[in-house]
Order: sequence, then structure tokens, then C-alpha cells
Amino acid sequence: MFWHLTKLIIPSMSEPEKKSKRVKLSEFKQILKAAKRTVGLVFKTAPYLTIGLVTFTLLGSLLPIAGSFAQSKVIDELIHLVTSGDRVYTYLMRLVFFTILIQILYGVIGSLRSAMDFHVFTNFSREFDMLVTTKFANLDDEYHEDPKTNSLIQKVRDSYGGRPMNFLDGMVGLMRHFFEASSAFTVIVTYSPLFIFLAILSTFPSFLNSILFGKRRWSIWDSKGDARKDYNITRWFLSRQSALQELKIFGVRKFMLDRLYRLYLEFQNEQKKVENKRALYSSILDLVRISGLAVAAIILVLDVLAKKITVGSFSFYTSMIGQLQRAVSDIFSRFSRIYEDGLFMVDIYTFLDLEAKIVSGVIVLPEDSNSPTIEVKNMSFKYPGSDAYAINGLNLTIKPGEHIAIVGENGAGKTTLVKLLARFYDVTDGSIVIDGHNIKDLDLESWYSKIGTIFQEFAEYHFDAKTNIGVGNVKKIDDIEGIKEAARKSRANEFIEKYEFKYDQGLSKQFKNGIDPSKGQWQRIALARAFFKNAPILILDEPTSAIDPKAEFEIFENLFEFTKGKTVIIISHRFSPVRNA
Repeated sequence: MFWHLTKLIIPSMSEPEKKSKRVKLSEFKQILKAAKRTVGLVFKTAPYLTIGLVTFTLLGSLLPIAGSFAQSKVIDELIHLVTSGDRVYTYLMRLVFFTILIQILYGVIGSLRSAMDFHVFTNFSREFDMLVTTKFANLDDEYHEDPKTNSLIQKVRDSYGGRPMNFLDGMVGLMRHFFEASSAFTVIVTYSPLFIFLAILSTFPSFLNSILFGKRRWSIWDSKGDARKDYNITRWFLSRQSALQELKIFGVRKFMLDRLYRLYLEFQNEQKKVENKRALYSSILDLVRISGLAVAAIILVLDVLAKKITVGSFSFYTSMIGQLQRAVSDIFSRFSRIYEDGLFMVDIYTFLDLEAKIVSGVIVLPEDSNSPTIEVKNMSFKYPGSDAYAINGLNLTIKPGEHIAIVGENGAGKTTLVKLLARFYDVTDGSIVIDGHNIKDLDLESWYSKIGTIFQEFAEYHFDAKTNIGVGNVKKIDDIEGIKEAARKSRANEFIEKYEFKYDQGLSKQFKNGIDPSKGQWQRIALARAFFKNAPILILDEPTSAIDPKAEFEIFENLFEFTKGKTVIIISHRFSPVRNA
């Protein structure tokens, strides 16, 4: 019956879809590796709690057998007392007391196991979240711009909050059901191995059904990568105040909302189709499982009638067969869920294993404030996946303390040069040399300590004003006078001093008493952040694009006075910085 049902599913898919949805041995191997890594991380985060969880899970699986055995003896003793007329209840009372004691112990062990379960999961969730977030924080720009890797990143971003916990929960549940099945197996196999065969055979079709549909649910996420990215980006536009202003003016809010709803609906409809089929076939295959239990019960009834076993033993073995079947069914069910969640975990671990494209060198620059000589030698660069050169054959020397402006048409490679100087990418050909050392050979932290930057897409942190500036140099983040001096240089002090809480003013309306500075104000704060770092090299990419002309003139009149002895590289389309550089 099961194979007939699977044939009903497969023909509805194209050949490429079939291949993407087939269960492969290699996938099981990858999931097994993911499980091993997860167990290792769990044990590392909470070793003693993990051992305690395993121990109490084992005890919790053995006690139900002891309870069922005691109940069977109570039944046999009751029948004996009723049929014999015996009035001595001592043995019965002991059995009843033993049964109650087992129930009490089961409850206590269950509570302890739940407490340990909570702490193990909490520790794992915290550590895994930090593991993934740290990877995101250190991911090279190149990975974000590669379509294939970007799809992986998006999938991880969507799933890493819940899938790891589901995966761990599946493995803990699997362990519990394995202990339950093993203990019931040990009891039943001594009576009749046939019952073992019936329990496993009757639940196996449901297992295959769950595995098949688990793969199909994962394949929806895999095949709908572009749709999910479209959904997330569209949703971002609908939640950003700056974007909403344009949406209102152009009257495209309804268009965007309709698009968002359609993308979500299409994705959900695919999931619903798979889930509806899974539920239908699961209901049909449950009849197979019930049939297995019915056959076992009939055999036991015949044994009771033949006086091969007592009524109490009938109750005990029936209970054990039911426990074995439930445990085996739960094992198969857990396997299918572990398989589905495991496919996502494989993606997450694949993401975590992405190798750094930009590898730090070992040469540490001297810890003085002198500006180094920067030489760009016959440098060419192509963005990953592109055949066109963003920069081709550039030669440039920037002497210590020199102030230069870089101008050019849009797309000429101005910002690309900044990214290469910051070593967000490595050059394709040629080299960048810092004080005689290839930039690739420099220790990255050492090189970054020499650079202060303001990019076109600068950060607008939700912190207060002083912290927004102070993160420019976290080693001196408590230097409030230095922060105020940096604000004066960028003229950010002019509006910060007018805030209700001055430098303690929160800069996000998402928080109580917070405000949202204008784009020009944010640009001055970002500029103050670069000044506060006080690095020997200052790189400014369109640093005043959102600032009014008067303020821009005043900033640049003072900028080069502030930066005497420092190297300043400015990218701008405006005349003021070009004239002064």
C-alpha cells in the first residue's frame, strides 16, 4: 500500500524536482555529522547537566516497565483472592504500595529531567546563537554578493532561530524513545520474538512516509530561495520609515503589500499541499500500525485461554507491546523530523564552515600615530562572479600626511578603491603596498587600527549619542571629553547640546524618550565617530552628502586643520572637499 501511495506523489513532479526530493544516503551521512557536532556542542556547554539528563531519561524509561509489571501482579493477586476466597491481603497491599511508589518516583524523576532539559536547552540556545551571530559578524563581503552563497545565508538567517532547538529536541526525544524501546524489547523478546517483528513492521511504512514528506518540506525552502529573498526585502521596505515616505508619495504601498501577500501565499500553498498529503497518507498508514497491535493482542488472548499465561501477564505483555510499538513509532517519527531539521542543520553548519576569503597576515604595524605610505601598483579588480573590471591597471602613491580627493563618474570605482584599501576584498591583479609591505601580509587588526572611515552606508546605532560616537574607539569609549571634542570637529555638538538628555540622548524612537536624528545629523555623528578614532588615515566616502552646504563648508574649512599630519582620502561629487584637498 505504501509504495502505491508514494507512486501517487512522485509522478506529480518533474524529473528535476524528483531528484531534488529523493532521500539520499549522502544526506544521512551529513545529518549524522551535524548530529555529532550538535551533541559535542551540547556537552561542551553543559557537561554535568547533559550527563544528568541522559541518566534521568534512562531511569524514566525503566520505571514504566516496573510499574506495568507491578500492576500485572496486582491483577493476578486480585483474581486469586476473588476465586480462592482467601482473606489475607498482605501481599496485595505490598504490591499496591510498590505501584504507588513507582508512580511517585516517576513523577520526581520527570520533574528533575524537565529541569535539566530546560537548562541544557537554554545553554545550547545561547551558545549556538552566539556561534551563528559571530559568523555573520565575520563573514566576508564576497559571500553576500555570490548568489548561491547568498541563498544559503538567507536560509540560515530564516531558520537558525528555531531549527537547532528542534534538532536537539528531536535527538533528546529519540534517546528517550530508544531507551523505552530497548527496555520493552528486552521483556518481549524473552516471550515471543514475533511481537518484535510485528511492532517494527507495522510502524515502518509511516516512517518512510514521514521521511519522504520531510524532504519535500525542506525542498520547498531550498527551491524558493529567490522568492524568500524577494519577500524579506519587500517586507524591509514596508517597515522602514525612510522607505515608507517614498512609498506613500508614489502610491505603491498597496502594490508592495499585495506583492508581499502573494509571495507569502505562494510559499504557504506549497507547504499546505505537502502537509495535506502527509496527513492523509499518515491516517491511512495508521491502520497498518493498529493491525499489528491487534494481531499481537489476539495471540495473547489465545495464550490466556490456553492457560499459557495469566491475565496479569496478558496485561503486562499487552502494555509492553504497546510501549514498544509507540516507542518504535516515535523513533521513526523523530527520525523523520530529525531528518527534516537535519537538512537545515547541514545548511547551518555549511554556513559556519565557510572559509574566510580575507585571511589576516602576521606583520604588525608600529603602534605610533605616523601615517604610512600607501602605494597602489598596477592594480586591477573584478568583483566575484563578474567578468568586468571595476578598476583596471591603477597606479597611485599616497604619501604620509597627504590630503587627496578622488573624483569620477558613478561606477568609476571610487568606492571600490576604498573597499580594497580597507581590505574587504583582495585585488585581482597587482598589489597594494603599505610602508613596503603587501597589504595581504599585514595583521588585519593592526591595519584597521590605522584607519578611520565614514562610508556611504554608515551605521545608525540605536545607542545614545555619546556611545554612537564612542564606538569609533571602544578602548576609549568612556572618554566623554574626547567624544565631545570629536562632536565639535564634525559640528554634531550643535544639535546634540540641544537634545533633552544631551549626550545621553537615545537615538532611536523604538526606545522610551528616544529620537530619530535627520540624515544630515546622522552623517555628522558618523563623522564624529571617525574623528574620535583619531587614526593616522582618514577615509571619507561622500562624508557630507546629506549635510547642508553651509555646514559642509564649515566642516571642510576645519577638517584639514584637525587632520594635520594625517592622511586624508575623500571621495566626493561636490566642489568643497575637492578644492581643499
